Amino acid sequence: MAILNMTAAANALKQFYLPGLREQMNYAADPLLAELERDTESVQGKEIVMALRYGKQGGTGNRADDGDLPTPNPRKTVQAKWETKNVFSRIQISDKTIQASHTNAGAFANLLEKELDDAMTDAKDGLSRQVYGDGTGFLATCASGTNVATITVDTVQYLVEGQIVDITDSSGVPITNGTARDITAVDETNLTFTVSGSANLSPTATSKVIVNGNYNQELTGLAAVLTPNNTIYGLSRATYPWFNPSTIAVNGLVSELNIQKALDDAERRTGAIVDYLSTSYGVRRSYQNLLTSTKSHVNTLELKGGWKALAYAGGRGDIPMVATKYAPNGKLRALSRKNWKMYEMDDWNWLDEDGAVLSRVSGKAVWEATLAKYCDLGCDLPRGNVDLTGLTEA
Repeated sequence: MAILNMTAAANALKQFYLPGLREQMNYAADPLLAELERDTESVQGKEIVMALRYGKQGGTGNRADDGDLPTPNPRKTVQAKWETKNVFSRIQISDKTIQASHTNAGAFANLLEKELDDAMTDAKDGLSRQVYGDGTGFLATCASGTNVATITVDTVQYLVEGQIVDITDSSGVPITNGTARDITAVDETNLTFTVSGSANLSPTATSKVIVNGNYNQELTGLAAVLTPNNTIYGLSRATYPWFNPSTIAVNGLVSELNIQKALDDAERRTGAIVDYLSTSYGVRRSYQNLLTSTKSHVNTLELKGGWKALAYAGGRGDIPMVATKYAPNGKLRALSRKNWKMYEMDDWNWLDEDGAVLSRVSGKAVWEATLAKYCDLGCDLPRGNVDLTGLTEA
């Protein structure tokens, strides 16, 4: 009966659960991710190829009746090429648990669904965090300490109990005893977190907290794209300054005036139309305070995946303002969705090239299944997106 259950479970994972899992991962993980176009044609083998156009077409001009016509000058093209990132979600079920439920197919189905629900909840959360990250997996910067298990950090926004992290130096190399430490407590008031095991960590002021094993393996998120003068998609922005994003240092309260300036700057510089505002909960509350103080009516918009947003009344219609828990504090990002894509080799799939969705873990009485996607975020016009910084949180 257990064999029948295993066969039925494998078939269910592939034929019944997979469509729903894809829907959840693509549209319910994050509101911005749900809005982006998905592109498989630009993925060649395991690499993403993105053509970047810049400059002005020089064939337009005014001349005398008998003068030479304008000289054509096609826009320049630079090819960005980089590897897809590997995103996995893995579930495990012990053989003993399977045997205990082999006389009750309903119990086995409930067990399987519970494991999938837990895996998808965490996978969606991790994917959402990566959308706003810089690709390194860094979560926080440490303060110095000697032989401690409780570490002070600059932010606990990205830390949660039960998370497995590495404590590394600034280049991602784990410090002594810093590998795979389990967070047991997070103190939001004092900006500290505690790990299980011995009090044997000695971080420095440049040490980082990083998702276990994820260093430089995460999606190329907004923080990477909207950081000036870095290297991204294999291109140095020192060589291609036109590939830099736009930044406005507000250093104060959010206002309709500085939001409009961001929209205007993007359109003036590149012709891009900002149609999405991404921000933190605190900045959104500041914007709501602004609307309340001016007795303005608060409109809402509904996005793909059932997400809801405040509406900013821009010059070209209402623009969604969406707050998420992983958007950085004190920032509002004015984005042109047209210029962002999720490049992917294929949609989410089970690792089943050997014909087995469920495989036994070597040396253990445990069965596992792994969901995988090979993809990355790409933006072909960073200057058409504007980072408003230094905003006051409410």
